[in-house]
Amino acid sequence: MLAKDIEPISQAMDKSFRYVGGQWAADFHLNLELPGVFKELLQNDTVIDPKTGIRMDLLELAELEGGIEILINIEHQSTRLDTIKIRIIDGYKNYSKCKHNLPLLSVIVSPFKKEEQESEYRATESDVLQPVFITIDDDEIKKRLNILKDNINNKEIENHIILNVAIIAIFVLNNKYEVLKKLCLILIHSKGIKGEIRGDMVKVLVEMIKFKLQDNKDQVMELLEMLGKDKETAKRGMRIWYEEEFAQLEAQHKKELSIKDAQYKKELAEKDESHAIELAEKVESHAIELAEKDKKIAELNALLRANGIN
Repeated sequence: MLAKDIEPISQAMDKSFRYVGGQWAADFHLNLELPGVFKELLQNDTVIDPKTGIRMDLLELAELEGGIEILINIEHQSTRLDTIKIRIIDGYKNYSKCKHNLPLLSVIVSPFKKEEQESEYRATESDVLQPVFITIDDDEIKKRLNILKDNINNKEIENHIILNVAIIAIFVLNNKYEVLKKLCLILIHSKGIKGEIRGDMVKVLVEMIKFKLQDNKDQVMELLEMLGKDKETAKRGMRIWYEEEFAQLEAQHKKELSIKDAQYKKELAEKDESHAIELAEKVESHAIELAEKDKKIAELNALLRANGIN
């Protein structure tokens, strides 16, 4: 295996999180036990900051009991949430609430406990952001590994359970080699992890192996070799996943925004045209009224002169 084949890609964790959350949105919602029922994934079209490149990770529409709709912004946080980032997330909240005219729940998925992070941002006395924190720490990883092991012989394992492979791989901080190796073995021996979702789990696992173990090339090589044919499948799809697919999504998003912008301009032009026609009609009507008044005044003046009245 060439050295370049085991080099981690840039922003591997963020890309993996957004990809899994986007490709398997409804199952991702179930896995994280988010409130309500998932309805659809919305464009995370908060403008990318040209200086930092920061953008919203995931934005979904969910439905609570009684048919009440809410927005949920799901943010991957690999470091502890600080005052700068929570202020940015508050900006996401305000932008999305204004755009969609719906209440928004901010969710932070992180390997750190809430108590170790900034947990409140007060824009004003009445506008306070208090995100919900989902902690994927050592205890949670152990719990999720056990769930996977309990289902390893299940031929009908549900997708929201399978997603634990990616979530564990993305958030593991301690005993990384041991945990990632357990995930490799689960994939190898599982009877129910197959098809498209298996391919995606392998892609994430491969990238996390390369990223999390980058200081130990021997461990990287060992785990990648364990994945065998799965690794080769992931390798063929990796360029498409991280380059072409995100480029296509961005191009599609720009196209959709362009179409919306064109529609808005068309509607505005139609309103302007309608207004211009209406204004012209009013001007013409006013001119006719003035002409009629001038005619009546002229007739009255002629009548006064005929009767010798100046």
